[in-house]
Amino acid sequence: MTTTVETTINQILNSVAERRATDIHFDIGSNPFIRVNGKLVSLPDVAVVNKEFLDALIKYFVPAEQLELLKKRKEIKFVFPWKDKARFKVHIFKQKGSHSVSLKLITGQILSLEKLGVPKVISSFSRASSGLIIVTGAFNSGRSTTLAAIIDEINKSRKERILLLEKPIEHLFINDQSFIEQREIGNDVNSFTEGLVSISDQDINVVVLSEVDNLKTLEALLEMAESGRLVLVIMNYDTVISCIQGIVSDFPEAKKKWVRDVLAKYLVGIIAQKLIPDVKGDQALAVEILTSSDSGKSLIKDGRFANLESIIQTSRAQGMISMDMSLAELVRMGRIDQQEAAKYATDPKTIAKLFR
Repeated sequence: MTTTVETTINQILNSVAERRATDIHFDIGSNPFIRVNGKLVSLPDVAVVNKEFLDALIKYFVPAEQLELLKKRKEIKFVFPWKDKARFKVHIFKQKGSHSVSLKLITGQILSLEKLGVPKVISSFSRASSGLIIVTGAFNSGRSTTLAAIIDEINKSRKERILLLEKPIEHLFINDQSFIEQREIGNDVNSFTEGLVSISDQDINVVVLSEVDNLKTLEALLEMAESGRLVLVIMNYDTVISCIQGIVSDFPEAKKKWVRDVLAKYLVGIIAQKLIPDVKGDQALAVEILTSSDSGKSLIKDGRFANLESIIQTSRAQGMISMDMSLAELVRMGRIDQQEAAKYATDPKTIAKLFR
């Protein structure tokens, strides 16, 4: 790598730290972009990325042993420690015949649920001894931060053996009351499915997955929940209902009833979340929450998923909250304005009534 390229990379990474950016994106033919307070910002003072620069960038970030893996798979994810200053989750992938590079800043700090300002019912999820907890939302919605806070609460309050299967490892946990193992997909174990199968007869109480990458993994984690363990997982759906619908629809018809039965019986809760630009130029967390209830179980078992919306809206006493109710609360607290809330609302007409 030339000194010029290395200097440019270090300048960009320094800029990310100074501007409190969360992400950096490098694509051939455009200036690098960073994400600040949820918004993408171009770096016009940095030259347009060309193939030579991107190749040098990849050599800078990718460990030697992973270069061959990149050639085979055309896509890799790993964590890159930068000069003891910061850690980045690096994602290198192919598009339009060329590589692209995305970096996400890992803060390293595990925030408590209280510090995150999430509803108290989420703390009760951490007290579940078995079942399935799902944290879902779009990329950059703070899912891994919420999941880490739940794991941290378990770690500080219960004596459990916890296994995390991650791609890559983001937060580093230190044993407190619990004994925690963190296995990285690609390094410590070949796949999420293999990791789940390998622990089927092991003394592990809590299992955590950073993503679900195929149907076999999804089936294995549902079986893990059936086995009496507590399973926590991150998914990519925007809402509670789309999450349940998506899980069931992934399976062939012959297995859909089994999936509905498992979800009805073992689902502890689903947290769907969004990060909303706030009035101070930062971000506020909005959440939709479904908790376990007899009426909800019945609807899931029968496949009447759309009717769950009314359950969520009318079950605040059970800790449930709709996305629109959460947004309206943020408006009343002065965290976000009405226009911003309306952009992220599930139903603009409903949220307009909640403002009154």
